[in-house]
Amino acid sequence: MGEAPLKEVNFSGKLSLTCKYGENGYQVPAALYASGSDDPLSLDKFTIVAGTEPSYNNLCDLDRLLQTVTHIAASFEVNRGRVPFISVGVKHGNPCGAAISYDNAIDVAQKMIMGDPLAIFGGLIMLNFPVSEEIAEVLSTHGVPEGQRRPLDGIIAPEFHEGAVGMFKRKGDKCRLIINPHLQGLGLRSLDSALRFRHVRGGILAQPNYTFVLDLKDPELKKYGQAAAGQEDDMLLAKAIGDTSNSNTITIVRHGQLIANGVGQQARVRGANLAVNLVSYSDHESEGASASSDSFFPFIDGIEVLQKAGIKAIIGTSGSVKDPEVVNYCEDKGIVLYHIPDKKARGFFGH
Repeated sequence: MGEAPLKEVNFSGKLSLTCKYGENGYQVPAALYASGSDDPLSLDKFTIVAGTEPSYNNLCDLDRLLQTVTHIAASFEVNRGRVPFISVGVKHGNPCGAAISYDNAIDVAQKMIMGDPLAIFGGLIMLNFPVSEEIAEVLSTHGVPEGQRRPLDGIIAPEFHEGAVGMFKRKGDKCRLIINPHLQGLGLRSLDSALRFRHVRGGILAQPNYTFVLDLKDPELKKYGQAAAGQEDDMLLAKAIGDTSNSNTITIVRHGQLIANGVGQQARVRGANLAVNLVSYSDHESEGASASSDSFFPFIDGIEVLQKAGIKAIIGTSGSVKDPEVVNYCEDKGIVLYHIPDKKARGFFGH
């Protein structure tokens, strides 16, 4: 059991940024109040270098992006000893594009954009590396018809090269360019460990932050088959993305690229179906891909959906009475399955 809850919680904040409105135009006024945290990644430490001030929704997405990007960085620091180039794009708080590479930032930007080119339209992007003119051109034009430019709500990065700033012009100056140099040094220590609060009618809910990072050497991790190094990297990326998306989530990654994020489903098999459908919709290839489930499979139906789509490696949690059936099915179909106890590694997020 953890520590006892605090007897009293008090919050005071200083007005840091005024938003034009809240989630909807009639929710006025809206603002960011900074608590005075010394966290270098707290939202008030981000600086706008171009474009209008972020909207309320932009700030919510920025906060979610930080959860995802820092979890990806922490996962690779723990398991690989180094942090790759990372790029993540979100729409309504959930990643719709993500990619990693140890040596090619251009490839990361291209793969992130093309993960779901429809959903990234008007989205928000975060990178853990500087935006050069070449990166800016990829984010603006890669995969769109010649002569057109992709509308984006904002890009967040450690820095923007001078020539890149003017390449994101959007009517109404809506493309916000936001910097925080600390994005270039992410790792395990960059995870947000502060207590998390949520307003509910008549009070506030509080819980410890989500800070679980999968360690492939964890003695509680059961491996049914052995994934290749590239598959394990895809599983690490899928888990970090899926566990910081609205549950229930099934996430599919192939060759360091998010190709489908089936989020927010009330049944796990529907998450699997959604993810597989998104793969097809975006013209990706799922054969040989890896998948993550943010909790256990209560039946084998979700596993069957993934297997028929060509998924070859799955990371999920154990704890279902159907675990033996899931394991047997994966072994019979030649799917590598990694299981870690649900009570330890469940990734429910954003309820």
